[in-house]
Amino acid sequence: MRLFQMEFYKITARPLMNLALLGMIGFFLLVLYQEAGGTRAEIDGTVYQGLEAVRQERELAKEYEGVFTMEKARDIIERFGFSGYIGGEGIEVINIREGNFCSQFVTDKMTDFMQTEQRPSDFSKGEAWENYGKYFVDGEFRFGYTRGWEKLQDIWYIAVTFLNLWLILMAAPVFSEEYSRNATEVLLTTNQGKSRDIRRKMEAALALGIMVYVLTMLLLFGVTAAIYGWDGLKAGVTSSAFMLHTDYGSMGNFMGILFLAGLASVLLNVGITLFLSSKCKRPVTAVTAGMLLFLLPYGVDRVLFPMLSGMGAANYFWGWILMDVMRISCYSMPVFLPHPGIFTVPVRWLMYIPAIVSATLGICVWRGYQNYKNYE
Repeated sequence: MRLFQMEFYKITARPLMNLALLGMIGFFLLVLYQEAGGTRAEIDGTVYQGLEAVRQERELAKEYEGVFTMEKARDIIERFGFSGYIGGEGIEVINIREGNFCSQFVTDKMTDFMQTEQRPSDFSKGEAWENYGKYFVDGEFRFGYTRGWEKLQDIWYIAVTFLNLWLILMAAPVFSEEYSRNATEVLLTTNQGKSRDIRRKMEAALALGIMVYVLTMLLLFGVTAAIYGWDGLKAGVTSSAFMLHTDYGSMGNFMGILFLAGLASVLLNVGITLFLSSKCKRPVTAVTAGMLLFLLPYGVDRVLFPMLSGMGAANYFWGWILMDVMRISCYSMPVFLPHPGIFTVPVRWLMYIPAIVSATLGICVWRGYQNYKNYE
């Protein structure tokens, strides 16, 4: 334990980096609070703003809580009408939504508003209703006040991405800093230098990632719940991406899986960084390589994949296989794992992603251990 504490202190004894972490967490908490402060709700002829609007919307949503039906949808529309944009000149006015959470929910999910951005006159019909709108009134979907969890999703990915970049800066010097100071030869000659000391270095870096991630996410969860309430966790998921995998059920399940995906992202990111640290002789080289490798899958998915698709590679068997492998590999990397969009991937991919993440993490940790142990 004493050796672990010493290694943990060596990694975390960076005042500027710790201040940067606190500033980053404070910024995201402030964003959450400001999102709530910008809430606007029209209920029974009265307009509410800020936290009072949130409170009124929570009370209103409780009236329709539980299994959602067509009767509830019609009652909401008869009471409040369909929700469009407030008319007027200026972009700042046009982008403000009318109505409240309940009327906006029915309008967004059960009409063509999201396609036309015009206030609808009736529910969607035909194929649009059968493929999407009908899902919310089929007797299985549970309604609840999910605005807070939807707001949290908006900043979730950015928060985990910034945290991963911070962890690269913290974990990159674990081995490379000792190379640069010529301390490795001395440390490897000690009784535990080639075994326990290396393991404690890795454990300390991984523990830092877990601790900071869990604390940060608990703070974000806690602030969201304090403002918007916990009741929305029992509601069904309204994200069209997540609805492709309806077996996951509630918003609570969705957020739990997103939390675990973010944790996997952090662990894999630290593991890859430790491997790079064991290969690079200078911390700045390890940091640069870590940043580039972290962002590379994003570039491949957003640039190379569309390029191959535009060239017609998917029309050929091997081209289709290559593109599938490329996409699965990208979505198994730290930059994509915590993104809510990961649930848009085909179901058949979901069995490969955990296996790739586990194998990559295991190989990186093992090779990092061996590289440092056999350093000459």
